[in-house]
Amino acid sequence: MQFLIVSMRERGVARSKRDIASTEPVKGDIIFSSAPSDILKRTSSSASLRHGAWPGDVPPLRPLLDARLTSMATLGFTLSGLEEVDGVLYAQS
Repeated sequence: MQFLIVSMRERGVARSKRDIASTEPVKGDIIFSSAPSDILKRTSSSASLRHGAWPGDVPPLRPLLDARLTSMATLGFTLSGLEEVDGVLYAQS
């Protein structure tokens, strides 16, 4: 199932509603799984994006670690977790 995805934070800092609304969404399949995480040194629930027609395509968004569903409504939902950027973990939704 294809989803339209927009990041709600930039390096852990919440983006403005105007900035979020004006961002072109990324379209792709969300893959939710539990797997060992090298950065967390334990098993983590992760959400990643499969984007494009081929499994080897590089996704435009980083995976979420410790991913969880934090809100849901008729036309959308929010996944929250941790995003690794240059070895640092930041909150992401």
